[in-house]
Amino acid sequence: MSKASDKPEVNVSAQPPIPSPLPWQASQWQRLGAQWTAGRCPHALLVSGQQGLGKRRFADAFAALLLCDHPRHGLACGECRGCNLRVAGSHPDFIRVVPEKEGGPLKVEQIRELGEFVGRTSAREGVRVVWLAPAEAMNINAANALLKNLEEPSASVIFLLITDNPSGLLPTIRSRCQTIAFPVPPQQSALRWLSDSGVEGDMASSALALAGGAPLLAVKLMEPEAKEIRDQFLADLTALTRGEENPVTLAGRWESPGEGADLNMLLQFWQSWLGQMLKARTTDQTVDAPIMALLQRLPGSGPESQRPLFGFYDQLLKARGLVTGNSNPNKRLLMEELLIRWSALFR
Repeated sequence: MSKASDKPEVNVSAQPPIPSPLPWQASQWQRLGAQWTAGRCPHALLVSGQQGLGKRRFADAFAALLLCDHPRHGLACGECRGCNLRVAGSHPDFIRVVPEKEGGPLKVEQIRELGEFVGRTSAREGVRVVWLAPAEAMNINAANALLKNLEEPSASVIFLLITDNPSGLLPTIRSRCQTIAFPVPPQQSALRWLSDSGVEGDMASSALALAGGAPLLAVKLMEPEAKEIRDQFLADLTALTRGEENPVTLAGRWESPGEGADLNMLLQFWQSWLGQMLKARTTDQTVDAPIMALLQRLPGSGPESQRPLFGFYDQLLKARGLVTGNSNPNKRLLMEELLIRWSALFR
């Protein structure tokens, strides 16, 4: 976070001393907790929803509850031997599976190594927990290796799979999991949480809109690095509509955005701006000046002029699906195609 005095310092990524769900996750937590208390917890859970809704925190909180020796009020106690081992990263019945490199794939070797963990008995006579994210980062070989473990579940093993993109998983994996779905929270609920976290006013509303309604992502987008990237990307898209930039050159520049953003986030920015343009064109709603300037450059008027915008919006959605899935698209070519089509909208 920024250290400047005029910027709010918000630390929402840090795990609380006793892991707990976020306010908009209350109903999912209550249902899952009731299943666990009744001894009916599924052996595999798919924690699903768009980026920035706190799915990993929810999975952390549930893993902590499962491994706690003396839960209190439906949460881990934070004091027992099980909690201390988990916090120290040395709990023998807990394994966390993540890509070796951020943004990289989950390799088949990593999944195969789960066999030894899944096959042994509990070291503390409780459940064993496999925490895996992002699940859509598995390629077909890794997914098939995981499927073998899901098809023949060992007693007392619970899989927690976290995904931003469930369509990127094999249907056979999804069918063997109980999905815990997280929709975007109501806007007022999200803004209230942002306010409690020290983020208020127009800045919070703007960031929440760019984040597609996801509060944790909204906080990330307020960080200086993300804002700098966002402003430059919008400036480049605007320059492209004026013929001042070349689509191929821009594609090379934005193939790897750098620290503070990734390609999926760029596409989300783009999608949000396009959504504002469509809303302004269809409802006469006032939008930010840079977006209004883009809108005024579009040729034509009336319903017919909106069709190309809707078509491009659909292409952005498909591109985000490719980027967040396991198809590993050529990012350079993907950006080139999008930028060429974007430029054509303004001719």
